[in-house]
Amino acid sequence: MSVSVARNPIYSLGVLSEITRLTISFIDGGQQWLSWAIYDPRARYHFDDEAALVAGIQSGLHATSFTLLPNLGLMVSPVKLMTMRPAELRAIAAAETAGPNQPLPDPVARIFRLHRLETAGALAGGTAWLGEVGVPTANPLFQAMSLNDRLALLALSIDQGPVAGTGDSGLASEAAGYATAQARTPLEFVDYYRVYTAMAGVGATANDTPETRYARAAAAVDTLLPLLFDALDCPRVDGVVAPGEVAAAIDDWQMMGRRLGFSRISLGVEQVVANSSFRRVPPDQAERAVAAYLNGVQALLREEEIGLPRLGQDGASCRFTVRSELEEAVVVQDPEGIISLASYRRRGLLAEPVNDSASEQDAPMPAEEPPAVAATSKSGRSKNGR
Repeated sequence: MSVSVARNPIYSLGVLSEITRLTISFIDGGQQWLSWAIYDPRARYHFDDEAALVAGIQSGLHATSFTLLPNLGLMVSPVKLMTMRPAELRAIAAAETAGPNQPLPDPVARIFRLHRLETAGALAGGTAWLGEVGVPTANPLFQAMSLNDRLALLALSIDQGPVAGTGDSGLASEAAGYATAQARTPLEFVDYYRVYTAMAGVGATANDTPETRYARAAAAVDTLLPLLFDALDCPRVDGVVAPGEVAAAIDDWQMMGRRLGFSRISLGVEQVVANSSFRRVPPDQAERAVAAYLNGVQALLREEEIGLPRLGQDGASCRFTVRSELEEAVVVQDPEGIISLASYRRRGLLAEPVNDSASEQDAPMPAEEPPAVAATSKSGRSKNGR
């Protein structure tokens, strides 16, 4: 036959699982292409699994990994859709075919919340929030945002809440100004905004001025940056893999004497400021605070099992939670297969919540959900190719 999945010939759409058939129906032209490929004797297509089939149809037809549901305003990887139950996909399909400008049905809204899917309308809220804190929409820092950039901005805006016309608007504008000057990417903007607001309250007095708060944040960043240069190396795997593969990659990494690091240094600074003893110790003890924080997360990763994955809206990134009775870490695998630390904190011992820009995605998958994708073999190379 012309199409095979895991070396099994596909004679018709009915051979595929219900999840796969429903998912292909969301891809514009997907069913028509598969029917053509099955029956055209000149076509030859082979896929490792049904997730690869769905991803291949989407990218092959449209040169993007995202499918668009225009009436719902949702851009999502069809591989992410495959993590849902058939009833959920049918509900989404019914809402999409109801036509444009229809209110989002409550059951579909609940499905989106459960699976952490954000529509264009929701994502626009994060962009609008930038205007509230005084960042011009034409700022070049935000000229080429990815979906994950926009999700991080949305998470920050929800965490910080509305600021226009409130007593916090001055501090928000200060934080935005500092973050805009310091950052070179939207994700770094999110990190440095959080650093500024966290440091604003350290040793604060009634006589504080914007200049003193700015200096406090700048001093923290200047202190922490060189202390975190060796906390950036990360292992890499090939493709989206099963939790056991991620755990094995981390174990192998640590057995080589390496420790799991952050994907970017600004996130390391933000996490140390938010969730270590750094803000509570004198400056000459900063190095000790950083060492204790980094050693703590490595110990947690050695002692506790990694949780079930949550596949991102992009269908190519995953998040895993590692918990003990007193500690919690979030490990992420990005679209390039790099495994890194997103957050680490002592649970219940800090007044503030974990400041992970996408921490709302950390809940485990529902038990009824099928696996997102099949596992592939892991690699021990680092994100820098070593």
